[in-house]
Amino acid sequence: MSKSRFVRALAALALLPVLALANEKFTIIHLNDTHGQIEPIKVRSGETYGGLARIAYLVDSLRKSAEESGSTLYFLHAGDATQGTPLSNISGGRLDTELFNEMGLTAMCLGNHEFDFGTGNLDSAMAVAKFPMLSANIVDASGKRPYQAFVEKKVGRQRVLIVGMTTEYAGVSTNPDNVRGLSFLPADSVLAFLLDSLKYGDKDLIIAVSHRGWEADSALALTEPRVDVIVGGHTHAILEEPTKIGNALIVQIGAKGIILGKLDFDVKKGKVVGYSGDLLEVSDSTPSDPKMTAEIAAASAELERKIGGRIGSTEVALVRGIGIDSSDVRSFGDLLAELMRNETNSDVAFTNQGGVRADILPGDVSMKDVLAAIPFQNTIVTMELTGSELQVVLDNNVTIGPNAGGSLHLAGITYTPKDGKAADVKVNGVTLDPIKTYRIATNSFLAAGGDGYEMLKSARNIYDTGTLDNVIFTNYLKKVGTIKNTP
Repeated sequence: MSKSRFVRALAALALLPVLALANEKFTIIHLNDTHGQIEPIKVRSGETYGGLARIAYLVDSLRKSAEESGSTLYFLHAGDATQGTPLSNISGGRLDTELFNEMGLTAMCLGNHEFDFGTGNLDSAMAVAKFPMLSANIVDASGKRPYQAFVEKKVGRQRVLIVGMTTEYAGVSTNPDNVRGLSFLPADSVLAFLLDSLKYGDKDLIIAVSHRGWEADSALALTEPRVDVIVGGHTHAILEEPTKIGNALIVQIGAKGIILGKLDFDVKKGKVVGYSGDLLEVSDSTPSDPKMTAEIAAASAELERKIGGRIGSTEVALVRGIGIDSSDVRSFGDLLAELMRNETNSDVAFTNQGGVRADILPGDVSMKDVLAAIPFQNTIVTMELTGSELQVVLDNNVTIGPNAGGSLHLAGITYTPKDGKAADVKVNGVTLDPIKTYRIATNSFLAAGGDGYEMLKSARNIYDTGTLDNVIFTNYLKKVGTIKNTP
């Protein structure tokens, strides 16, 4: 052997230990709670944010960068991909699924709103999807898992497990009728059993895609040291950087696709040994994928053709939230509750804060705007409750708190929170009579026990009017022509 060949051989041998010890590089692009926001959202300043065509452009760019750097890329969605806009809802989320197919989504976990159109619709969406929709902790009446629990991958010698986890409260955060026959088991114990069964441990990379919320994800990180990364959703939290709790990195990036998350990390023998995160704002300055832009524009034009255009206007912003009325802002939910009360000639009406999903800004209002703001197709239900039973409902509302989706917009009734209860309750200005029977109007979601209002299922003379809450608002707008800052 010549001297030069001998030197080259020694150099190659010297590299072998380095190569054997080289870390595996990973990139996770992540979304959560896009809620059918296929098109960008316009805010009061006139700027727009989000939009799947823009996200598609970013995903493609990040994928190319990962390939160039030798990083393995996973594109993950932490649930509630659908439900929330007419463009998504008219297809039962099928359009969203097809667009995520084009983006090459690796996997998503099932959120509670994936069930809003029923399990049959979800099965149809899964048939279209080219990516797995995961949930390890859902079982049917026979005790079997109806949905895929996990995905196994291998990068070099590194085993990777991606597992889906759905909120245990999905049965009350969608209409309970939509998930009849399904049980949502404690996800932490299900995951521990799954890891034991599959023999995944400290030397494996374990990624939980979790639609359970920040608090549940934090608790999991403290109790399950085998989990390395938690891609979270459900509570719409914006974590400005990856949060390390126990051995796990937790990420979550708000809602509606306004932000795209990126997590880069190195793994050595199943351990994350270095990481960095980035939040990519999706805004007017973000380029759009031209093919997807054209597809969305065509779908939007077809929707406008089907549902019609302008139905009225508003001089004030109709916004989500409770107790926020001012000279140029009005609580959308409070207005809706008042319309429900008037429509049904009830003493009291209430609707849940989570039932209003978007603001309507001053200017012309189209049917598309209405369906984006009130998307759930809930009907108005009347019932009778005694004053003492109504007190239980209000106490439950106080317990839930003012910022939760189950917090109630009220009409015809007032109270003051005191010591965890509703005090000084008045119905149309008169002190609540515990033995008097009151006529109540609410929506079909709450009447079925949604958002923790199980007590409503025991009301008397329950009657579903069949009238949709968004139809009540639409009829009101057509009647008044322009909404001003008065009831």
